[in-house]
Amino acid sequence: MRLLAILAVPVLVLALTGCGVGPATNQEKVSKTSVTYLKALARGDAATACTQLTRRAKGSACEAVLTKRLSHLDADTLRSAADDSMDIAVHGTVATAGLAEPEGASFVLAKIGDQWRIDSGYTVSPGTNT
Repeated sequence: MRLLAILAVPVLVLALTGCGVGPATNQEKVSKTSVTYLKALARGDAATACTQLTRRAKGSACEAVLTKRLSHLDADTLRSAADDSMDIAVHGTVATAGLAEPEGASFVLAKIGDQWRIDSGYTVSPGTNT
């Protein structure tokens, strides 16, 4: 009976890990930050979008700048980008999240403590047109 219990523990751990139980991976955290940002923009919620950015990316007037840019963004495209798969690559404390649309769009994220924040990319940098 004891042997059966010992053998069952690794199987249970694998099953729970596969179901999302346990700490989030860096890829999952990058995805969550990116999705939160895109969905906030799609809703017109600049305040929430700004919380997903690094201090450098926010600048001095993040909410005002994003609110102004919202008129140039397509909410359906943002929602679609949030719902589609992302090509995520993590290299130490820097990650990239390639979006399915618009073609070629991506974020560069930086790890701040245990959280990932968008540092540059689609709809963040001043020169970006969407």
